[in-house]
Amino acid sequence: MKTLQSQTSPSTRFLLASDIDGTLLSDPAGETLFREFAVRQDERFILAYITGRYRWSVLDLIEQGRLPRPHFICSDVGTDILDLDDPDNRLGEAYAAQVAPGWNLDEIYRLGIGEGVTRQEFDEGPPRFQAGFYWDARPETFLAFKQRLSTLNGIYIQASYDTYIDVLPGPLGKGQAVGFLQKQLGLSHGQVVVAGDAGNDRQMFEVGYKGIVPVNALDELKALACEAWHYHSPYPAARGVLDGLSQFGFIESFA
Repeated sequence: MKTLQSQTSPSTRFLLASDIDGTLLSDPAGETLFREFAVRQDERFILAYITGRYRWSVLDLIEQGRLPRPHFICSDVGTDILDLDDPDNRLGEAYAAQVAPGWNLDEIYRLGIGEGVTRQEFDEGPPRFQAGFYWDARPETFLAFKQRLSTLNGIYIQASYDTYIDVLPGPLGKGQAVGFLQKQLGLSHGQVVVAGDAGNDRQMFEVGYKGIVPVNALDELKALACEAWHYHSPYPAARGVLDGLSQFGFIESFA
């Protein structure tokens, strides 16, 4: 296994910003190891879940004991932040306040629907800052979709799983949430590591952070997470994340 050169050490304070499904969940042995790992950590370890799930869904997983309690939940594809240590969630409010007053979900849906693209139905209603679409996976329909939305300023468009398209405000998203947390926590770029498994994690891998890609990740992410600071683990899901933390020098070993 290739060992990466790192300037970090197990005594370094760091933020792990990780997707959930396919990244921390899906491998029972890895889930157990990750929970045990989290229990052993001290204040040097900061954990944030960066996910497409609803906030309540993440809280339910924590309540069930499948996930350790994090410091932050960045839900709705990173467009919502919850600081679990602040009842007033001032950090989350400051994050959302970055969105310009002109953000208009109805206009995005009106323009976005077209050949090969339909509106995604959300069980709990559409998130405040995420417009979701189903997509037929054809490059030409994705290009036409982007062209229809080209008149809108300050948006970020991403496709994933050959099934979904998300449209987000430019200041928000998975990568933007990680950057916001980094600054708010007073961390350097090198004190942050991200982990993901699919195309909707791409923004986290586009902004220069150390990145961990477990072996079960989709090719759509593996193809773009190809920088020297991206580590492709031979282990799946949470075991891959722990392996990556070891390779980057944040922990001694994941075994």
